[in-house]
Amino acid sequence: MLVSISQPTLFPWIGYFNIIKQSDIFVFFDNVKFEKRSWQMRNKLKLNSKENESEISIKIPTTIEKSDIMIKDVKIDNTQKWKIKHLKTFNSNYGKSFDEINFLKEHYEKDWNFISDFNIEFIKKCSEYLGIKTKFVKSSELKTHGKKSFLLLDICKQLGATDYLTSIGAIDYLEKDKKTFEESNIKIRYHEYIHPIYKQKGNKFLEKLSVLDLIFNEKDNSKKYI
Repeated sequence: MLVSISQPTLFPWIGYFNIIKQSDIFVFFDNVKFEKRSWQMRNKLKLNSKENESEISIKIPTTIEKSDIMIKDVKIDNTQKWKIKHLKTFNSNYGKSFDEINFLKEHYEKDWNFISDFNIEFIKKCSEYLGIKTKFVKSSELKTHGKKSFLLLDICKQLGATDYLTSIGAIDYLEKDKKTFEESNIKIRYHEYIHPIYKQKGNKFLEKLSVLDLIFNEKDNSKKYI
């Protein structure tokens, strides 16, 4: 049983979905502290113009009621016209591609109050679009114990994991607790991923953009790049 655990980010990059695809169970780590200006509320797309091929940021504004608020409790600031801004960004950089992605259109037709709900539902529907059939779980729905590595270990144990797949960026703090995982018969595996080159507007290919860049450019062919 291979388990992976990650915070529910806004429009994740394609490597995020490759982790989901490799997993038997993917856990949305939603009961940890929210970090301002984090990937939970922003990501990157490509500015497509003749003069400039660079990254642009796409964001969802939030209202932070307290400094130690958990991801699952962060509210969207719906006093701002963020949906309109998003749709203008999609249209100006990708033409009418938005109209062809039904699950995304339906996503924007709904009302959203919490950033984690927006992100999680998008990730689930996007995974379905990409042909991924992994089971999803929220960490907030589990009775978890411990902090940092031991919290991750507790989640893995509760779900019956034999392998824990995580990003290479976690190696610095996980390696020192590797023995604890091994004592629980859980092998830590680090995600190794070679970014594919897909059809992208312009002459300069940009890596690690939101999965939306892939979907807007490749549409139904997107699943073969995950």
